[in-house]
Amino acid sequence: MKIYFMGGGNMTQAILKGLISQKFSMSNVHIAEINSTHRKDLELNYKVKTNENFKALEDNAILILAVKPDQLQVACNNLKNLLTNQLVISIVAGIKIKNITSWLGDYNNIIRAMPNLCAKIQKSITALYSPKSLSSEQYAIVENTLQSIGKTLWVSNESKLDAVTALSGSGPAYIFYIINALIKAGQDIGLSLKEAQDLSYATISGASLFAKDNLNDLERLIQDVSSKGGTTEQAIDIFEQKKLNEIIKEAVIAAYKRSKKIGGE
Repeated sequence: MKIYFMGGGNMTQAILKGLISQKFSMSNVHIAEINSTHRKDLELNYKVKTNENFKALEDNAILILAVKPDQLQVACNNLKNLLTNQLVISIVAGIKIKNITSWLGDYNNIIRAMPNLCAKIQKSITALYSPKSLSSEQYAIVENTLQSIGKTLWVSNESKLDAVTALSGSGPAYIFYIINALIKAGQDIGLSLKEAQDLSYATISGASLFAKDNLNDLERLIQDVSSKGGTTEQAIDIFEQKKLNEIIKEAVIAAYKRSKKIGGE
């Protein structure tokens, strides 16, 4: 099976690393990338074939659209006369299937995917939506390709992808923000930078693993750590006073609204 990438940026390279880890042959990968320096780097680092644009696409191949949103319409115009029965997967944030279909000359064999930054270390959670039923073979191809960068989650309608963008697409930045805040707080109360970094990272990492099997009981976990009159209770009281829950919800909703607006534009 051939896999074509329209765009050779960070997400394409993350998928390439995942495919390599699955022993997928790079001789079956073709990348269209307009930047000549990037093309040389891709050929050197991943041993793939590159061109400025595609001149032909093999039947029954996968075509992954991985350009920036403002480049997608032009990219689709260059592709629309090459498509026959390829499965198109768009990982371009915010652009709806109806727009891609139109730009590809009413081609409708399209899936939207929303990975996140953690794809770079094969720990993404990639949400997927298809407007029509896939064959078992197509489903397996999509799963095998995108599970090379982490887990997959199929959503029931395209509008949910705006929520996915706000929660998991932007989510890594939220966690980085919290880790950074913990590090700075640790320094403020007397820890060295290295001590605060090690403690903050290990705490976030360990708590995430602990929560994995207790996602339906997080309130109890909070109570388990929060002894009456103890240190954790004091910290949680501040969170409650400052309405941290509401701040987080407001931030995610703002990202959600922005995602919807970008899609509408």
